[in-house]
Amino acid sequence: MEMAEETILEFETYMFGLKGNKEGFLKIPTEHYELTNERLKINKQGVLSKTLKDIELYKIKDIQVTQKLKDKVLGVGDIEIVDADNNKTNLNRIKEPHEIREKIRSAAKAAREAEGVSYRVDL
Repeated sequence: MEMAEETILEFETYMFGLKGNKEGFLKIPTEHYELTNERLKINKQGVLSKTLKDIELYKIKDIQVTQKLKDKVLGVGDIEIVDADNNKTNLNRIKEPHEIREKIRSAAKAAREAEGVSYRVDL
């Protein structure tokens, strides 16, 4: 019996207090993320374009947080995700990046266990 997909967490690019306005005249480019028990959904809304991308959690191999000094002061950072195909995806200007990284890592571990996937490390 297959489990239903459930949302674990929703977050977005931190735009220094500005909220993306989907209805108004001025559209601020935003990146909205939804972490479910199966995948990370990425919705990039630009001024003229929209991009949707999914990363299957069981494929995530590595997650890294990068913070510059000014990012640390603001409590934001960039999260880089590497999947099993060595594709890199960057989540930029994420508020509380270390907490978000841990939630993604835990969800990815649970998804790998549910799928019966393991990665061998060559030494």
